[in-house]
Amino acid sequence: MKLALVVRTDLGMGRGKIAAQVAHAAVTAVLISREADVAAWLGEGQPKVVLKVPTGEELLDLARQALADGLVVEVVHDAGRTQVAPGTATCCAIGPADSERVDRVTAGLPLL
Repeated sequence: MKLALVVRTDLGMGRGKIAAQVAHAAVTAVLISREADVAAWLGEGQPKVVLKVPTGEELLDLARQALADGLVVEVVHDAGRTQVAPGTATCCAIGPADSERVDRVTAGLPLL
């Protein structure tokens, strides 16, 4: 089991902003996931990986691909109170789900 968190690098977000955005994505993804998937993920120690994409277009393409593969996806759109414009897609969560399923979508992405 794995939860992948994917962050845009073109926005110039600070480390704290990135941490907050990733936390939003992770919490929401877990809340909307199937109970059995969450239980299995929790039982395995909550494995997570934080990856990066260079653009918003690539983030949304990845999210669409993950959804098409039947994975839980949560795209975070910022409120615009600090570093980015309102409605900006900043990151997404994929999973938690079986690691092989998540890797089919994310394996080519570099670590943040």
